[in-house]
This record gives sequence, C-alpha cells and structure tokens, in this order.
Amino acid sequence: MYGAPPPKQLAALGLLVLAGFVLPHALPDYFLYIGNLLMMYAVLALGLDILLGWTGQFAFAHIAFYGFGIYATALLNMRLGIPFVLGMPIAAAVAALIGLLIALPATRLRTVYLALATYAFAECAQWVFRTWDSVTRGPDGLRMSAPQIFGYMVGNDRDAMPVIAIILAVMLGATLYLVRSRLGRAFCAVRDSEHVAAASGIDVKRTKVLAFTISAFYAGVAGGVYTLFQSFVHPDGLGVWTLVLVLTMIVVGGSGTIGGVLLGVLLLGVLPEALRAAPRGLLVWQEFAYGLILILAIMFMPRGLWGLVIYRLRRKARRGPPPQAVPVPALEREP
Repeated sequence: MYGAPPPKQLAALGLLVLAGFVLPHALPDYFLYIGNLLMMYAVLALGLDILLGWTGQFAFAHIAFYGFGIYATALLNMRLGIPFVLGMPIAAAVAALIGLLIALPATRLRTVYLALATYAFAECAQWVFRTWDSVTRGPDGLRMSAPQIFGYMVGNDRDAMPVIAIILAVMLGATLYLVRSRLGRAFCAVRDSEHVAAASGIDVKRTKVLAFTISAFYAGVAGGVYTLFQSFVHPDGLGVWTLVLVLTMIVVGGSGTIGGVLLGVLLLGVLPEALRAAPRGLLVWQEFAYGLILILAIMFMPRGLWGLVIYRLRRKARRGPPPQAVPVPALEREP
C-alpha cells in the first residue's frame, strides 16, 4: 500500500505516453478530441478526489481553480508572451496559491458548511469571469491563440494529444507517489477520523490546507491542458454543470481510488457523446441521466464501480476453485 508504486503501474504510465504518440496517426480527429477531453477530465478529477476521496473534505471550489488555470495560462501567453511550458506551471501555482488562501479560513468549517462556503466561492469566481470584460472578455468569451512548446505549434487535437498524454502521465505518477507517502497516509487518517488523526500526532488543519492547495494545483494544471486543444473559453463552461459532471465521475467510478476515478472519467466522459448520437428528443434527458446515475451509484454502489469490481474479485478469490475429488485407493485384499 505504501512506498514506491509497483513497476506495473509505472509501466502503464509509459504505455500511456506511447499511446499518446501512436494514436494520433491511427484515429480520426473526432476520436482524438474525445481522448484529449477525457485526459483533461482525468487530471481535474484526480485533483478533486485528493480533497474529497482521500481527505474527506466536501469542498466544491474546484471548478473555480480550474477556471483560474485556463484564463491564467491563456492570458500569460497572449499578453505577456510567456510560452506554455512556463505559463501552465505559473497558472497552476497561482491556482494553488488562491487555494491556500481559501483553505486557511475554510478548513475551520466542516460537512455541509464547508460545501456551501466553497460553492459560494466558485459562484463568485464565475461572476468575476463573466464581468471582468477587460481581462476575460466577459460574457463574450475569450478566444485563445494556439500555444507553442519549444517551437512546436499545438494547433489541433492531433498535435495536442502527445503533450496531454505526457502531462497526464506526470500527474498520475505524482498521485501514485502522493497517496503512498506519509502525507497521503495523513490524508486518509483525517478522512477516517479527525479526532483519531489528531491523537496520533497529525496536524489536522495543516493536512487539510495541504490537501486544498494540492487539489487546486491539479485543477490549475487541468486548466492549462484545456488551452492545448480548445481555442475558446466561456464562463458558462465553468459553472455548476461542470462541477456536477466531475463529481459524478468520482462517485460513480469510486472515490479514494485512482482506478475508480479513471473508470468514472471514461464512462461519464463518453456518455455525453453517446447522447449526442442518440435521437434529438433524448438530449433533453441528459441532465436527468446524470442525476439518475448519481443517485443509483450512491444507493447501490457506495464505493463506486471500482469498489464493486474489487469486492467481486476478492470474494471470488476467497472462495477459490471448487475442491476436486481425490480418488481413494482400493484396499488390497489378502490372498
């Protein structure tokens, strides 16, 4: 559970990067766009799961930090000429700094009060995105220029996929090491019981603040990834709908598990595209479908799909194969 990740997981990250370089030569543009979108959602959901699934903090300001990452990365490139390789880390650091400032007072709250306070901050951030016309272009949205990476112009989904695959592999690797570290164990202890964690010598407030900060950094990175394959951002895309989508991915897939988060991103990320391919009359049921999936997951799969799969596999392993009949040798008769 703790220590360095197993070699199989690290090898899977290498395969992810390899796929990012190979698939652009084999798939059409539409599938490449879906792949880039799923990888961006994976980074975003991993960050929220650090706060929600690993630390047990019901905070919903994640989408605001995601917006800061998008606008900061784009504006640093367009107005200051800072390239993506520098602009994206700076934007993520800005998001982390804002997350730190929000965490200092917010960590005094718990449960529904923490959720309401952080959701209010997310609404305030969206109001800033919508009304600060001189910076964000307000309700007209911001048209972003194509970024360059060491002279490599990222102008379409085909060019963006290798870069996004590398970023996702780095963030996944960082998450694997984080959850197995001493800090990751402190996250789990705070999630299970703050009183027991404090009695064990863990600084609960410091642990929560670090979880907020790291989660905001992930959201800022996801915002930078967004600028690689999208050329336009609108404040409406940074509202409660995106937050509900990412939250549903985590809950349905399995919070507190990296595999569950990735599974939820895959399933819930493909669902909107499947609904678009359905008859037009079914599109109005998209929000209903997400709500129904979330309710059913909470009722019947409290640990998500990943937890259900792991439970089934462990149960099957405990049972083991059915015992085989052992032939009993016949007694030899005396002559």
